[in-house]
Amino acid sequence: RRQSHEAGSAKRRSIEPTKKIFHDRSKSTPHQSKKSVHASPRAKSVVGFPFDESKFKCSMCRNRYLDPRVLPCLHTFCLRCLHELERRAFTTWYDEELGGQRTNTTDSRKASSGGSGYASDKHDEGPTKRIFCPTCGSLADMPPGGISSFPPNYPLQHRMVLATLNSHSTHLLCDLCTSDTSAISRCMECAISFCNHCEELHLRQKSSADHEVLSLDEAREKGITKVRKQIMCMRHPDLELSIFCSSCYQVICRDCVSVSHKGHTCEPVSRAAKSHLSRLRLAAERAKSVVEETAVAASRLNSTSKKIEARCNKVQTEVEKFIDDYIKSIEEHKFQLLEQIRQVREEKLKTISQEKLKLQRRIKDARDIAFFLDDLLNDGTDVEVLSFLNPVMDKIEKCDNFKPIKDLQCSESLQFLPEEAVKCQNNFYMMYGALTTQSVSPKHCHMNIEDLQNLRVGKKAEACLETRDSKDAPLDRGGESVTAEIRHREAGVSRSLVVDVLDNRNGTYTISFVPDVAGKLLLSINIKGSPINGSPFPIIVRSTKHHHGTFHCCSFCSSGGSKEASCGCGGKMPGGYKGCGHGHEGHPGRRHWSCCGNILEHSECSKSNSQYQFTL
Repeated sequence: RRQSHEAGSAKRRSIEPTKKIFHDRSKSTPHQSKKSVHASPRAKSVVGFPFDESKFKCSMCRNRYLDPRVLPCLHTFCLRCLHELERRAFTTWYDEELGGQRTNTTDSRKASSGGSGYASDKHDEGPTKRIFCPTCGSLADMPPGGISSFPPNYPLQHRMVLATLNSHSTHLLCDLCTSDTSAISRCMECAISFCNHCEELHLRQKSSADHEVLSLDEAREKGITKVRKQIMCMRHPDLELSIFCSSCYQVICRDCVSVSHKGHTCEPVSRAAKSHLSRLRLAAERAKSVVEETAVAASRLNSTSKKIEARCNKVQTEVEKFIDDYIKSIEEHKFQLLEQIRQVREEKLKTISQEKLKLQRRIKDARDIAFFLDDLLNDGTDVEVLSFLNPVMDKIEKCDNFKPIKDLQCSESLQFLPEEAVKCQNNFYMMYGALTTQSVSPKHCHMNIEDLQNLRVGKKAEACLETRDSKDAPLDRGGESVTAEIRHREAGVSRSLVVDVLDNRNGTYTISFVPDVAGKLLLSINIKGSPINGSPFPIIVRSTKHHHGTFHCCSFCSSGGSKEASCGCGGKMPGGYKGCGHGHEGHPGRRHWSCCGNILEHSECSKSNSQYQFTL
């Protein structure tokens, strides 16, 4: 804000400090020049804003703004805060020709042309110094005049002045008196504060006789909403900014026109404002609509965020419950496996203990018989020996006549199958890992060779292998190492076919292969490296018999009504026709081959010679 020249020395002294805040007249009403300036209400008045102390605080120092300046990104900071940024090296030099940053230096600085201080003021083409905005982080070009050349935030200053004027703790001075006279009233139209004498003079003038002049308390109660403003040139503080340079898009004073804007297109501010006002209003409306649209979009994002949060929480709960239940099922499965091991251990050890008792009893009985017979045979007479014949033989019979002891049929077989799937009893979870006391016996395994009859070249052949244990009991689980190989039996042929082995996980295995040539083959199947019962198995592969007839609906249609055409299905039409016809006796009721009568289109012919004959 302009400081009046008349207050340059005498008027700059401050009033004695008191508990109230004193307000210099130059802060509310600038000194009037001799020539009256008639400005538009938009330019010379401001609408009152609700007082909000937070809006008057700098985001950097958190204190009330002192000389607020606006960066090109439209963020406002105190001038001293911007100087502090510059002092802390938050600025950088950028040379567009070099395409990058370089070290900070002062050699490239040039004098300011005055005016607003934005990038349009520069007329040099040297490296540009930039400053980082603490709010948005964007780079702002430093004006040629330095930090002090950034323009003040005039609307913010005016709102701060209005807030000061409406504060009851502010001591206002008369705007017209040359001495420090306290103001007691204010003209609401002229936005001037008066002492008692100046108020009378103001109301005695014809031009202001009908103005609304209120006491300061009444004006503050009603609300002071207008303040007279003059924006002075930063290069020429004595002159007001009243000219707009269209070439530089900058507001200047009349001296700047001849100094730094010579030859530029210039026009009065009032005329330029009319041409640019509509565009600025459209931009303001567009900015407001963008704010509303962005608020709606942000609201949608918040709603989506809440839905995502709720959904994630729900899924997280489901996952936690699932994992807890799964861990519980694993623990139960572990307990069941350990319980099975305990039962198997007890059963097998109990069987062994019983066998041990039998052996110990047998040893005792045999020892008793041996000792008794030794004494009897060594010392007894024949009469004495024969007298004990019957008891001794009875005792020997009770000992099974000392027959050889059979091996204990108690296998130590116990296997853990980690890849075997087991379904839990109490839930649907699939566990892995099973115990089995069965052990595969290759010589007891059985191969269904009936599936290997009538093999044809190029057609897939499958056979089922059943695994059994040493007691010839079928196994109810898979996991065995089964290998199969097919080789040609003809002399001089050593190549083999690819054989696939599919574990059905139920003790059976599917052996499949596709013969590529006709002839005699040998199928070898091994389990754990040992051949199964009957391996290798002889296989005969025959060539495929192709159809020589026509896949037709009937002989009458396919032969064009010929009576001589016959069909392999055996059907005949009445009227001397040798072939079949729709709906007549012997017709299969669907399309079939004329050579053999087979109703399958992709099949093998069962007859070597075609019976499909007709004479044209």
